[in-house]
Amino acid sequence: MRRTGPILLVLALLTACAGTPVAHAPASHAPESQVTDIQDLAQIAAALAENGRRRTLLVMDIDDTLLTSQGFFGSDRWYEWQKHLQANDPAKVPCLFDVISLNYEAGTQQLTQPDGPALINAFPGDKLMLTSRNPLYRGGTVRTLHDAGYALPMPLAGQTGGSSWRWRKAPDARESEVSYDQGIFMTAGQDKGLMLLDLLGRLKLHYDRVLLVDDGDTNIRNMQSVLRDAGIDYHGLHYTRVDKTVSKSDAKAGLQGWQTWQVLLSATYPERLDALNAGHCAY
Repeated sequence: MRRTGPILLVLALLTACAGTPVAHAPASHAPESQVTDIQDLAQIAAALAENGRRRTLLVMDIDDTLLTSQGFFGSDRWYEWQKHLQANDPAKVPCLFDVISLNYEAGTQQLTQPDGPALINAFPGDKLMLTSRNPLYRGGTVRTLHDAGYALPMPLAGQTGGSSWRWRKAPDARESEVSYDQGIFMTAGQDKGLMLLDLLGRLKLHYDRVLLVDDGDTNIRNMQSVLRDAGIDYHGLHYTRVDKTVSKSDAKAGLQGWQTWQVLLSATYPERLDALNAGHCAY
């Protein structure tokens, strides 16, 4: 899941506030904790049916869970593939997160499954979209979700305005700007489990159970570990419908995609292309 977005978008509606992670009391009991692989969002219903009287929060990832890229270039698979390319590989893009932001702003996405919006929109109760995307891509994120037919979750705790704050896992860790607004929590690549607890602490909310739907195994396990320590029941639904393999044709598409961007930028914004190639990254 990606952590950058375009510099053009200004989060004017968000109120910035600095802060450190909200502290939580240690668990007083051993919570329920399980992980299940699923390939159909309809399977969320069965997991929600196990709530009983527990107050439950449904948390949903976006990329490769609700939406997915239409081609290889700019996709999550492309992003992971980029990280392993040698510096001199012609398919390796300079300033990776700048290029990701260009792809997000210009590109469109498709549903992971045709009935996804109808299923997700119909689920009752409190819901949250939790993404590793950077808050600077909030506008594009809302656009693509809307175009796909997803209704944004109602704000938790009746929050009427958005909020943003600087957050880091530890004093010597990377600091990121994160934001919560319109039912979407954008965490810029931070640990999703820690970020969820931080948000709930700021909103003064407590849930007996959290149900996370995410294609990333690391996200699923991070959330499981954090919520276990916090004494919150947890069911992680690892969504495996989207193929993560990279073929030779994908690699070719990755090279062609970057070459096409360079042709476009050289004709329209040559100064930006020169800056990228010189390693002058904005993110």
